Amino acid sequence: MKKEAVTCVVMGDAGGIGPELVAKSLRHSDPFDGLKTLILGSREILDMGMRISGTKIKVPTFNNIEQALASDSPVSLLDREDLDYGDITIGENNKRCGEADLGLARYVVELFQNGLIDGLVFAPVNKISLKMGGSAFEGYKAYIANLLGLTRTSEEINTIGHLWTTRVTSHMAISEVAQHITEQNIYKVIQYFNEELRKFGYENPKIAVSGLNPHNGDNGMFGREEIDEIGPAVERAKRTGVNVEGPYPADTIFLKVKKEGIPGVVSMFHDQCQIATKLMGFDEGVTYFGGLPFPIMTPAHGTAFDIAGKGVASERPLLNALSLMRKAVLKKTN
Repeated sequence: MKKEAVTCVVMGDAGGIGPELVAKSLRHSDPFDGLKTLILGSREILDMGMRISGTKIKVPTFNNIEQALASDSPVSLLDREDLDYGDITIGENNKRCGEADLGLARYVVELFQNGLIDGLVFAPVNKISLKMGGSAFEGYKAYIANLLGLTRTSEEINTIGHLWTTRVTSHMAISEVAQHITEQNIYKVIQYFNEELRKFGYENPKIAVSGLNPHNGDNGMFGREEIDEIGPAVERAKRTGVNVEGPYPADTIFLKVKKEGIPGVVSMFHDQCQIATKLMGFDEGVTYFGGLPFPIMTPAHGTAFDIAGKGVASERPLLNALSLMRKAVLKKTN
């Protein structure tokens, strides 16, 4: 029986930088302090990450979840010998890598449903590899949510520590965005964002909402979304007690939040917030998936096939994800 907070870590696409980042993270003790961390995957892949990163740290390896949980070591490897990666070419998409990551996702859900884990941190996976491996979903989180039988929207939240952002639309063509900018959609995201920020210690988080059109549409001269949809959604959320303001022009909203120390921004589409956030802290970014029965986090970058295998990728975003997860699960289990 689990007696302490347990975080599991998936090493991500074996052809990307994930395995070397997980190996590098083991050089740091703080993200693992006070909880048990299980690395899920293959001994072969962790050893590969160790070689690439030049890391030489002994990690106890178990084939049995009960033995791994009973270990005195704060970090253990739960070796899944059933994973078949075949011949991996670093820096390339691979069907078997996708199949392995999907298999690990199914195992994570099984562990959670059996009450054995409290959260998941996954190193970068690759959407193309996942699709080659048989996934019909847009990403790893959506695949896991489907396994859990969830239909509730779970928008990505990105954070660089002092700033948190989310958006009303995410991975879709710009030509499709405007049709999804409705009062109801915006209101739901504001409420969801407010709830999630409170989980991380913000008692009454201030949230700024961006407009959609240049100059907020200039009073409807080129777009009425700010007048007809965004503004009403903000006012509706205010009436429920949410500390929210807007809409603010998208090209200046981040100047405002930086100057005033506003912790939360709701944008209308992906690049409105992602460009600004990555400029402000690319090497710090974490993506958090709220609205799920257990927290899931990952570095806010991809598999970086162009530098995979060179040992030069920074582990800082992964460490930040591990630290944020530690905060989340310790608060949840204490």
